[in-house]
Amino acid sequence: MEKKNTGFEEIEKMLQEVGNKIETLIQKGTKATGEASEEIEKKIKDLHINKEKLEKEFKEKKAKFEEKYQSKSSTAKPFLEDSMAHFKQGVKSLVHAINEMLK
Repeated sequence: MEKKNTGFEEIEKMLQEVGNKIETLIQKGTKATGEASEEIEKKIKDLHINKEKLEKEFKEKKAKFEEKYQSKSSTAKPFLEDSMAHFKQGVKSLVHAINEMLK
């Protein structure tokens, strides 16, 4: 679970960096003139579109992953609890057997 959050946080950070770079380009683009200005504005619009697509896709994938994780987690939880109970019982039996051998 920890790695999942870290991965999503890293992607969100990258998307924020892309947004910051777009803003920097916008500032530089306002200083440019003529044909260069038009080309920069076109590239900025393309970057905005790509950024929005990436953010949308990221949110969809994140939601889908979390939904799958929750469904799998709730399905597996009873089995894990049973396994833990059996493991504890096994350890208790082992401790009891060792105590009997030491008597």
